[in-house]
Amino acid sequence: MKWTGLNDLREEFLSFFEEKGHLRLDSFPLVPKDDKSLLLINSGMAPMKKWFLGQEEPPRNRVCTCQKCIRTPDIERVGITARHGTFFEMLGNFSFQDYFKEDAIAWGWEFLNKRLAIPAEKLYISVYLEDDEAYDIWTKKIGIDPDHMVRFGKEDNFWEHGSGPCGPCSEIYFDRGPEYGCGKADCKVGCDCDRYMEVWNLVFSQFDSDGAGTYTLLEHPNIDTGMGLERLACVLQGVGNLFEVDTVNNILKHVERITGKHYGDDPKTDISIRVITDHVRSTVFMVSDGILPSNEGRGYVLRRLLRRAARHGRMLGVDRPFLAELCNTVIAENGGAYPELREHEDYIKKVISAEEDRFSRTIDQGLSILNGMVDAISNAAMEGKKKILSGIEAFRLHDTFGFPLDLTKEIVAEAGIEVDEDKFREELQRQRETAREDRKSKDINGWATDLFGELDAEPTVFVGYDKLESDSTVLAVADEDELVDAVSMDDGAKEGVLVVLDKTPFYAEAGGQVGDMGYLTGEGVKLRVTGCKKTPKGFYVHTCVLESGLLVKGAKVVASVSRRLRMATARNHSAAHLLQAALRDVLGLHVHQAGSYEDSSRVRFDFTHFGAVTADELAKVEKIVNEKIFDALPVVTEVMSIKEAKERGAMALFGEKYGDTVRVVNIEGYSTELCGGTHVANTAMIGGFKILSETSVAAGIRRIEGVTGTNVLALLAEREALIADTCEKLKVSNMADLPIRVASVNAELHDLRSQLDKAKAAAASQQAEGLFKNAQEVDGIKIMTAYFSGTGADTLRSMCDKIRDTVPLSVVVLCGDSDGKGTMAVAVGREAIARGIKAGALAKLASAITGGNGGGKPDFAMAGVRDASKVDEALAAVPELVRSLMK
Repeated sequence: MKWTGLNDLREEFLSFFEEKGHLRLDSFPLVPKDDKSLLLINSGMAPMKKWFLGQEEPPRNRVCTCQKCIRTPDIERVGITARHGTFFEMLGNFSFQDYFKEDAIAWGWEFLNKRLAIPAEKLYISVYLEDDEAYDIWTKKIGIDPDHMVRFGKEDNFWEHGSGPCGPCSEIYFDRGPEYGCGKADCKVGCDCDRYMEVWNLVFSQFDSDGAGTYTLLEHPNIDTGMGLERLACVLQGVGNLFEVDTVNNILKHVERITGKHYGDDPKTDISIRVITDHVRSTVFMVSDGILPSNEGRGYVLRRLLRRAARHGRMLGVDRPFLAELCNTVIAENGGAYPELREHEDYIKKVISAEEDRFSRTIDQGLSILNGMVDAISNAAMEGKKKILSGIEAFRLHDTFGFPLDLTKEIVAEAGIEVDEDKFREELQRQRETAREDRKSKDINGWATDLFGELDAEPTVFVGYDKLESDSTVLAVADEDELVDAVSMDDGAKEGVLVVLDKTPFYAEAGGQVGDMGYLTGEGVKLRVTGCKKTPKGFYVHTCVLESGLLVKGAKVVASVSRRLRMATARNHSAAHLLQAALRDVLGLHVHQAGSYEDSSRVRFDFTHFGAVTADELAKVEKIVNEKIFDALPVVTEVMSIKEAKERGAMALFGEKYGDTVRVVNIEGYSTELCGGTHVANTAMIGGFKILSETSVAAGIRRIEGVTGTNVLALLAEREALIADTCEKLKVSNMADLPIRVASVNAELHDLRSQLDKAKAAAASQQAEGLFKNAQEVDGIKIMTAYFSGTGADTLRSMCDKIRDTVPLSVVVLCGDSDGKGTMAVAVGREAIARGIKAGALAKLASAITGGNGGGKPDFAMAGVRDASKVDEALAAVPELVRSLMK
């Protein structure tokens, strides 16, 4: 075998399998597509899961790839050993219901032994304990010496990674020589030492795993192989670990130049050099695939890697941002195979620099505080206390200084200290909930200072009075609560994206008018704008849903306002001006605006008035507004001095502070108001106005809600449909006959109620007679109790009255239910009252047993029944309750 560079090895592998009829595919992005089971792509087969399961058709039955991968379970071990890394490339050849074990094994051997000329005596093979088929292929068809074959159990030779395709596997090992071994006489394949290095894993996918121990045999078996490119390079280049492989080592050498340290001189220094070398490789590829630093998910992995690398730079004496410099070497070494790295070079550096700058601003102070905590905990431990950093302190480091929990854990672990993670996560969750509620309860001024207060740019220029579209530049981007340099999608559309533009046609929510909606579109990116607000410094913040692509700070976009929604809102806003003037005409000059809200659906107008507006007054107001609409009055807006506006009689909001220059909206000859909102050019464009409701909202404040334009038509259509449905149910063919039919139905109902009342009275009389027969006696008092299902309060009362009036020395307690409501009625005859028994007191005691309450007069009382299952118990208790009440 001869020395071969990593990039050449990659090409050698892909070309070899192209010769075997495989389609060469580019690496899939690190962000899984339509697979929520994975945070990041961590194997060559992961992006092909649907092809293996037969859920989608692969582009060809044979494919080969070199897949970029990220694995993060051992982040804290990266650097401490030379074995671990987070980024690697996985070579793989795959068969989808095509060839199986025999070809996969034969080609694997041919590539290593023939194409790369790795000596047969250096290669060892393992198979699954029960896989005789694979064992026989290796020994009988390939000719491998049985001394170079081993069998392992499921833990070693049955490949599965969570849920998905899996099966027995056969691994190929390279013997690095006794110098890498443990020196034990029984050292062999499977030993924990570094002598026998696994190079290639041939997985015979025969099953689908649900990740919980259930395996389903696939109808057609597949082949999934994986060979670490860096490991293969170690073999061909004769080096000890991935940090000595040519492309990776060139990055490491760049780290040496920046830090002034030499790899191999000091074990502690070597750890930091390895951390930086590995992590900068991972972060460059992650950012190139659209992942951005954040506090959750894959963005958190990126942030953790970047900040860990930055911290180790500080440990090596680098007191300035430096990671972006290393990007140059990472891109130079990998750009040939991954051209997207060169295409995104400026963007990658910008994202990494911004995150490092953000961390650098606080790391020194945070480290100083953390070191103080470590010293205090260590001193306390000398007195017998447990070495634990409180979760609250860990959260403060995270919240104030941007220390990821894992970074804090790593630093304190060096001193043998643990972190109370449960308390940390409790504090983190509390902060998120508080921030979310706070953001909901405030307008943009409540949080804009934090996000955009230090934005170094001119305020946004609003051009929306004159046009609904503009060519704009993105000044700033925020992903919910955090300012970022770019934002990308994860799974599906991403909500909560905030965008600041240099100029915009989007009206920012103000004066009761909602912000405009529409779209921001650019090269490869589309955002749906759901609202717009203005910060105290004049930046227009567009709240968006990222529907596709990647939005980068500085990008050029076309900002387009929804014309339909803008016009609907403008109609409602202009109608609000007409409404105020009409209210003053009808109710008096004491009417002033106390608040308003206008969106595309309706207008809501609050005004000062000290009594309900009558139906006649409302009709007059509505008639005036519609007259002004049909008069087609011009709506003119002018900017003038506040003095001139007042001289013209322009109305202003009470308590509002205006500058020297104001915008005046004049509806010719009828209304003049100070207003910064958007309006129609002529009242005729409002189309029509209809009042929906008039209510009280506070002492002296009334509210009218109404609709305009197409919403009036929608209201009319809704009411017509309601009337038509009513006609159908009442069997009226002509809508004009509906009032006559309603009057007839009312008369019929009156007669039916009268008949029903008579029937109930008769039934009550019969039931009362039945109660006489079953009455109990307590000291001569007749006690009658009963429960009547489906009987309401009126019938119970009628029955009680009849019995009480017929039997003077009686107590009657009847229960019933109607429409899900339980009722108890109690009646006491005049002679029983003379014995000290009062209906009100008895009703209170009896109903209490059911959880209810009630009362009334001495001769009659009513009570509620809360728990119907307790009714029998309450009725059974009546005789004793009567005894307790007697004189």
